[in-house]
Amino acid sequence: MKPLLCAVALAVFLAPARAAYIDSNEAVSAEAQMDGGGCYPIAKHPRVTDQLTLINPEWAAIDVGPHAPPDADPITLHGTVSLAKINEGGDFSGNHLTDDQNTFLDVDPADMAFVATGNVGPKGEEAGQLEFELEIGSYPLFAWAGTGDRMTTVGRWIWDCGHGDPAPEGACSVTTAQACVLDSDCAAPACVACIAGENCIGTVFNYHSELHPPQAVAVSRLGAGHAFSRRRKGGRLATRTDVWLTPNGGGAGDRCVVTHRAHPFDLVTTTECFPLSQPLANVNATDFEFDIPLPPRPAGSRGLPRIKVIDQTPHGLPRARVRTTLVDGTPPHVHAVVDMTSRVRGRLPSMVGKTIFTGWRRDETPVTRLLVHVTAIEILNPLKPVAPAMAEKKRCSVTTTQDCSVTPCPRGEQCLTLGGPIPGWEVFFETNGDWQRLTGLETVMTPGTISEDLGFDTALPASGTLRLHGSGRSLDCREGQLYGTSLRRTLQLYGLDDGPKCLQADSHDVGDFEVSFGGPEFGTGGSSLSYVTSSVGGAGGSCSTTMSQLCLGDDDCPSGVTCAVTGGSYRLHYTISRQ
Repeated sequence: MKPLLCAVALAVFLAPARAAYIDSNEAVSAEAQMDGGGCYPIAKHPRVTDQLTLINPEWAAIDVGPHAPPDADPITLHGTVSLAKINEGGDFSGNHLTDDQNTFLDVDPADMAFVATGNVGPKGEEAGQLEFELEIGSYPLFAWAGTGDRMTTVGRWIWDCGHGDPAPEGACSVTTAQACVLDSDCAAPACVACIAGENCIGTVFNYHSELHPPQAVAVSRLGAGHAFSRRRKGGRLATRTDVWLTPNGGGAGDRCVVTHRAHPFDLVTTTECFPLSQPLANVNATDFEFDIPLPPRPAGSRGLPRIKVIDQTPHGLPRARVRTTLVDGTPPHVHAVVDMTSRVRGRLPSMVGKTIFTGWRRDETPVTRLLVHVTAIEILNPLKPVAPAMAEKKRCSVTTTQDCSVTPCPRGEQCLTLGGPIPGWEVFFETNGDWQRLTGLETVMTPGTISEDLGFDTALPASGTLRLHGSGRSLDCREGQLYGTSLRRTLQLYGLDDGPKCLQADSHDVGDFEVSFGGPEFGTGGSSLSYVTSSVGGAGGSCSTTMSQLCLGDDDCPSGVTCAVTGGSYRLHYTISRQ
């Protein structure tokens, strides 16, 4: 998740019955900070330069074991997905190649020791949840999860150091009326009345524990029909398990990015981690093992389940072998092993994708085949500020102070266009965990309707639920131009005035889209029905005295007029048909 960008820029100049097990205050303990581990919180009234500590590093390993930070052994986590989405506001560009995909897990009781006291659910509720994050550029859509999916994932167990969120704050040990976060808040100049030697007592930090990034994930999708044969329409009731393994964890998985610097200001003067070249994950250290739940065993069924493995590995890379075994317990399930430690034609597997179908032979449970066809997205409010975060300018790629709109760049340099209005939306849409990206949104700047032609084919039993869900954002300066660019490079190119402005201009939430249809008709009316559904919430609205004038904030309205935020910035056109 993104750190407090505003302060960084200025620096340049539990569900009730389920307890969380690891204390978030451990993130700031002397033991955790030894040799560059742990998080480094900031004072209640920090100096501007103190804010750089929030990304120094932004993600710190919780248990490094025998290793020296930032290296640590990966953990294995099991749970049920409560929500999967993109980060609508975007992420800090100085340590990301692309935006993050965020998946929230209701963690299995056996793994609750990985959940911290500061963890909260995706909508702010306390829960026994843990989030994993992986950059979209490292995570193919076929392996993204949906609500209710079962997941096994392996990866880096970390504290999210950008979100200490001290609540409640502490009090100074003698001057108890003085609120504090750190001991420095109990000394001059922060506390004039405090006496020498006072400590801050009682601060409760709420650092999140996360699995960030995963290096392996298996997502099992239950309660749907899948075709083991192309000749059978609708398929049999089966579990589909999508598997993805990658050493490319983006910024959060790179040693340079997550190494603590003795002097935080180095992040804006000397540190350069791009292009990323120091991945921490070793996907060949062990095989990837996980259990696949089976559908209910049909009455009278005997013998082994049917298992089909489809390879999804990128072209030209070794295809790891998959071994499967029926565990005939209560309930029965399939144990799968992706062989990452054996060579295939002389090479170890590296980036591996698999889809595994498992189901009982002769399962005659009836399923209804459905087609969801997304035909258009209607942009009601493009969520673009009237005045961009920074005016457009042109600078040479190496001689960064040279204005190439006036003087051509030296030989070998590019003339870069920086700032200005930032076009584009990104919207991802799923039906029951089957994700696709809407097309044609790269140039969105004004209201209008954009045609789409996305088909989602699924089959559900009468007791199932068809879930439609969208997650998206309107791009602004940071996400539109700065990903894969270090803080140091950003400030060189954009300058000490415009650079911070662009860093603070995060993306804008286009609103939630969540619709469900129960069986046996699943919204088809028995045949086919078309819908136009608006997103709910998010950013943007209309000027309070000129309702026809769209706005993103008060600055987009006439002087003295406020922006009445209503959200709901788009409508989706789609049809649900019974096949």
